[in-house]
Amino acid sequence: MKQEETTIITARCFHEEPASCSHFCPFFFDVRTFLSRAKDGKWGLAYKLYRNATVFPAIVSELCEAPCRAECQRGTGREDGDPIQKAGAAIGVDGKIFFVGDDPVDIRAVEAAAVKFTKSRKPETYRIQPKDQSVAIIGAGLAGLSLALNLSQKAYPVTVFERSNQALPTWAAHPKYEYFLEEIRLQFSEVKTEFVYDREISGLDDPALTGFSYVHDATMNADFDAVSAVANGIELSKAVETWLQTGKWPNGESAASGIYAIGGATDTVRPEKHYVDHNGEPHKPIVTPADSIEGYTKEEAALEASRCMKCDCRVCMDACEMLGRYSKRPQKIAIEAWADTSSSPPFSCSTLTRETYSCNLCGHCRSICPVGVDLEKLFFMARKGRAETGKHPKVFHDFWLRDLEWHRTEGAYFSSSSYSTAARYVFFPGCKLGARSPLQVKNAAAFLKERYGAGVLLDCCGAPAYWAGEEKIFQTLIKGLREKWETAGKPVFVFACAYCMKLFGEFLPEIEKISLYEILAESGLSSNMEGSFSVFDPCMARDFPEMEKSVKKLATDGGAILTELPDKNRCCGFGGHMRTANPELYNMVVDHRISADEASYLVYCANCAGTFALAGKAHAHILDLVFRTDDAPESGKSLQQQRDNAIRAKAALMELYEGKSFEPAAHPWDALRVEISAPLAADMSLRLILADDVKKAIYEAERTGEVFVLPGGASDGGELRQCCLGGEIVTIWVQYVKRGGGEAKYVYTVTDVWSHRMRFSGTVD
Repeated sequence: MKQEETTIITARCFHEEPASCSHFCPFFFDVRTFLSRAKDGKWGLAYKLYRNATVFPAIVSELCEAPCRAECQRGTGREDGDPIQKAGAAIGVDGKIFFVGDDPVDIRAVEAAAVKFTKSRKPETYRIQPKDQSVAIIGAGLAGLSLALNLSQKAYPVTVFERSNQALPTWAAHPKYEYFLEEIRLQFSEVKTEFVYDREISGLDDPALTGFSYVHDATMNADFDAVSAVANGIELSKAVETWLQTGKWPNGESAASGIYAIGGATDTVRPEKHYVDHNGEPHKPIVTPADSIEGYTKEEAALEASRCMKCDCRVCMDACEMLGRYSKRPQKIAIEAWADTSSSPPFSCSTLTRETYSCNLCGHCRSICPVGVDLEKLFFMARKGRAETGKHPKVFHDFWLRDLEWHRTEGAYFSSSSYSTAARYVFFPGCKLGARSPLQVKNAAAFLKERYGAGVLLDCCGAPAYWAGEEKIFQTLIKGLREKWETAGKPVFVFACAYCMKLFGEFLPEIEKISLYEILAESGLSSNMEGSFSVFDPCMARDFPEMEKSVKKLATDGGAILTELPDKNRCCGFGGHMRTANPELYNMVVDHRISADEASYLVYCANCAGTFALAGKAHAHILDLVFRTDDAPESGKSLQQQRDNAIRAKAALMELYEGKSFEPAAHPWDALRVEISAPLAADMSLRLILADDVKKAIYEAERTGEVFVLPGGASDGGELRQCCLGGEIVTIWVQYVKRGGGEAKYVYTVTDVWSHRMRFSGTVD
């Protein structure tokens, strides 16, 4: 992966970029940070920021005309909630942004307060090696002084020539002239700058200029206003330093050494100006100082600073639990994603591991970003790149990939048509619907078979491999699905899962697609269960509005009363394997989803249904309402129940399409009598451990004798044993009590089960 492949994704993000008020400031001053410090009464820090930006803060705070206030988003606009579009500005998702319409923040008054209330305004000093190249500046106006101070701070020998007898001669009539001179003396107090007064320079060939590396005629600058002159000196100092060091100006033009006089500001490239949505922001009236002559007190200034709304785009971080938890700038994520996947990064990394695999890959961030930044794509590229370079934590996806392989083999079933001719439709229920409710799959397939002669393909769309970034596994699966589609005569695929539909759309675009719910709604079917539900639209349904519409039609036509959740198309927590990568965050996400409304949820994603079943959230799948059955929604809570249900779904389809009974593959441990309590079974599901794996572990231990006998025994006096079952990634441990014997079969009562990433080799002595 190349660095530009990741950074281009976040290039348009403007999080932490200067707010709109800064764009009209000649210094491009970070007003947002300054006001934040002032709000907290941190006057020293606020002043330092202001001084570093303006060079002469006391003068600037006095003379500035405050163009920033025209762009204060608290003050921009008409009435509260009135939509305003700004030309050339990034705007909200719906094409509009909302401003508040208050008086703008009195930024200059707060800046003056920072100057007044800072305990020590003594300039900071730095130990810098003196430079050999000297600079002469003609004119001690604000532009010349600004240039002189900035170069002097970089340890260049600077001489200022002024024909008058003191600095700032054009401001001599100003009532605060002496205050300005005091500021000049203060700011130059810690640098070595030579001032030559009462000396008029006749021209660039004046003998006084002999020996200087660079000469600037600052008198060519009494066309700038006062503040712009100071800002011009700052920008010009950067250009001069570049020329002194490289012999070239910032625009790339070279020049021979000698004496030069240039005037005017350098062109500074600023980022695009943006606005953010302030819909719902409360009104805050401007703070009027009690003493209009003295200005703000500390308390008044801090209160006025608190009116700043800190205009910054945090839409994705405020909306996504994962992005909010890490609170990392998207541009930084892009750099770290590249560094973490690079085979030879320039520095030691792996800083994005947990965050990368904590993403649900649901696309919500992209859907709400005002400039369309696609962090889902970025995190997916990071996962894919890690898998390609062998830097991926396999344990995060181990169970799901093994589950995927099972559904592709033992759990798979394919019948292309119920008629001799090619089917118009093939039903693709996905792997999780049957794991939740075998009868729902059978009923839906039977309806499609009877009405349209549809075939059926019981398989996995490949989401676990996609989420893991395992490109080879995923592409092999996609190839197999394409071949089955071609074998069936290239029919329309009917989907019960929005995520399956999404992956097919992206990687098998040649296959025509329709949702099961559209067909059911068009056929005149409806639910047959009255009740009130909040609709939980799955994350990927945002791309399939007809699916959403059809589900609601099926429910309401049957008498159900529906309400919409305020925040639609949110991932239930299942997506991306967040559950294994970041259990704490997963629990937070699930808690947020189930607490969004107290009502029962109407869902149409089997993964959402499974998540809510584990969390104890009352819900119903739309197929529960259309096809009334007794096996849903409680039968698929544990992982083992889901696996058993998937087998029953396969058997039901085989009977439906072929009239044959299905016998699953037999294993020598199937006949073991193993007792697992309900609480332990629930804990095993959370740990992603199947009861079949526990049986296999006990069987192999008893067969080989590789088992630990634990001292103390069981609580009832039985012999407590412990064994393990090693996998490629995860080792499962089982504690159990063996009872019975003789003619009776043994019974194995399991007391504890856990797993870890350690692997063992060899035998137990």
